[in-house]
Amino acid sequence: MICDRPISSGILVMAGVLLLLGVVVGPVVAADLDNNLFLHGFVSQGYLNTSENNYLVPRSVNGTSAFTEAAITLTATPMDRLRVGIQFLGRNFGDTGNDQVLIDWAYGDYRWKDQLGFRAGKVKMPFGLYNEGRDVDMLRTSIFLPQSIYNEKMRDFILAYEGAGAYGNFDLHGVGELDYHVYVGTLSVPDTGTGFWSDIFSSTAKDLEPFVGLAVDNDYGNSPGTAEASFGSMGDVGVTFPWIYGGAVNWYTPLTGLRLGSASMVGRFNIQTVLRYDVDIPDDPGNNGAGYHPYDIDIDETHEINHIATISSEYLRNELTLAAEYYHDDFNGNVSRGWYVLAGNRFSRLLSLSVYYSDAEPVGGSDAKRIQEIAGLPDYYGWQRDLTISSRFDLTDFWLFKLEYHFIDGVALTEPRTLEENLSDPLTQHWGMFVAKTTFHF
Repeated sequence: MICDRPISSGILVMAGVLLLLGVVVGPVVAADLDNNLFLHGFVSQGYLNTSENNYLVPRSVNGTSAFTEAAITLTATPMDRLRVGIQFLGRNFGDTGNDQVLIDWAYGDYRWKDQLGFRAGKVKMPFGLYNEGRDVDMLRTSIFLPQSIYNEKMRDFILAYEGAGAYGNFDLHGVGELDYHVYVGTLSVPDTGTGFWSDIFSSTAKDLEPFVGLAVDNDYGNSPGTAEASFGSMGDVGVTFPWIYGGAVNWYTPLTGLRLGSASMVGRFNIQTVLRYDVDIPDDPGNNGAGYHPYDIDIDETHEINHIATISSEYLRNELTLAAEYYHDDFNGNVSRGWYVLAGNRFSRLLSLSVYYSDAEPVGGSDAKRIQEIAGLPDYYGWQRDLTISSRFDLTDFWLFKLEYHFIDGVALTEPRTLEENLSDPLTQHWGMFVAKTTFHF
């Protein structure tokens, strides 16, 4: 793997200094070093606050400015047809990243001819319309891409692959052009101790507490309900992807500005950890000693990614953007789906506006609905619908500012909670999220 460990948080400070220096020097901001080596970068700071329900980051209902990003990109063309590059990215998003600087992507690209080129290294994954540029604020009006497709919790799955790929472009002689990109390799997960993986394991572990108590009673010969278990801690979480493969195609139609595309990825991943519980036996019916007893559950599982797929369309005309995408995935038979429609326009050099409606059903199918009904959860736990209005202000050529508000119905993508927490204190169905962000780039 190219880099699945943080380099040093000190590099983030250096990155910030370089980026701010780039903004100050104005015309020299986009650096061309020795004609073949180019330096670019950005630094951004955001603020996020939800009216109800914690979303995307822990304790978002209190408001948080733990929303910082910075990147430095170096690219070079040492010879004709050959391009190499690397990007260092630091993020602080809630409890994810914590200002650690990672290699976001790094690869070599040899374009043999228009119809065939090769890439190897850590390569941004072709997925949907915007995944390859999802971290670049300058490319869009909105702060957050529609979460029904570009779910921040799924970032580790679809950000970049480590391996090799082939790509190319074909002229279809009167019916447009066709781009393709196919690849094989693996994925690296930089931090399994926080964010998505930690949330999933800890919420699952808490849901298992009653069953752990019953297991201890059974082992000790106690009456059911004697022992009470509480989740204590989690051993090192290991997540590995032995292999993945996938590809994407985009058809640039004869209608100027219209492209249609599709992408899909298939793979397998392994998860390993130890769930540690403290079990209280208040009396001693089995003569095994009252008090606290440790209980561990070893997790070592393999899961199939049957597919993660998108179907996409985009129409660009002058300053107008129209887009729509559909998402579908299948993890071991657990199905999720989502879609969105988007419209945006740049009204002047200063102001751009966009609006999108996004609909996500992260766990679909009849089995999931039966589980929800048996548990007694409200219907709106099965969806999350999001009407988002975004504004972008280009204050200078190198500095932009964004404001965004989300009107949300449903809670399917909110921060994980235990079943007991959801039943005793259900989340609010209708709620909102305000986001602000500013970015300097060169």
